[in-house]
Order: sequence, then C-alpha cells, then structure tokens
Amino acid sequence: MTHTERNTLIAILINLGIIFVFGSRLWALHETGAFDAADGLAVWAKTVLWMIPVSIGATIVGTILFEILYSIATNNPKPELISDERDHQISIYGMRVTMVVASAGFIAALVGLAFGWTAVAALSLILAGFALGDLTGNLARMARYRAWL
Repeated sequence: MTHTERNTLIAILINLGIIFVFGSRLWALHETGAFDAADGLAVWAKTVLWMIPVSIGATIVGTILFEILYSIATNNPKPELISDERDHQISIYGMRVTMVVASAGFIAALVGLAFGWTAVAALSLILAGFALGDLTGNLARMARYRAWL
C-alpha cells in the first residue's frame, strides 16, 4: 500500500466518523426544534463551523497515527513518500468525482429552495453534498488504486 493510498484510506475513515458525529448532532438539534427559532440559522452555522477544525485536526492526527502504526507493522521506519504520474491522475479523477457530487448537492438545494424548503434544509443539503462528495471522491481514488474502476 502506497503512502497516498494510506492517506486516502484514513481520509475515508475520518470522513465517515465526521459524518456520523456531526450528522447525529445536527439531527438531534433538528429533532429538538433548535433550527425553528429565530436564531436557528446561527445555531446551525455554529454547529457546522465546528466541523472544520475537528475534521482538519482528526485528519492530521489520524494520518500521523496511521503512518506510525503502519511503519511499526511493516518494520519500515522510512516510508516511501514518492508520488508519480499515476498518483496525480488518480487524484484528479477523485477531485472530479468530488466536484460532481458536491455540485449535485448544491443544485438539489436550489431545487429545494424553489419548492419552499427552509434555508436550514437547503444549507444542510449543501453540507451533505460536500461531505458525500469528499467521501465518494476518496472512495473513487481508492477504487482506482485497487483497480476496481
């Protein structure tokens, strides 16, 4: 498994965890009616703003720990950090998949707004589009690395 594959794998795992934790939190707030109040958008925004540093921190810590554990497990203290044209092409492919899914989430939110959805629902759909876009982009990268696609 190459360095880039390991980073993609940890990104998938972290992404799933972040989606679960923050998705659960947003759903719980929705169930209690926190978004229906006058400050509902602010409550939603404050909750979502926490996703950014938590995601970044979890990805950094997860990547470092995974690299250390992989190095110990393979008895290889100096991992290969070289990327080649194949890595570059796979990265571009994953980015395309990410953009298509994220764009679909944005368009779905616009359609929802056109049919009377609330701003919180539309913003949640955009957030879901970005989160699922990142997940599907990383899954597409891993599939390419493993020659599934």
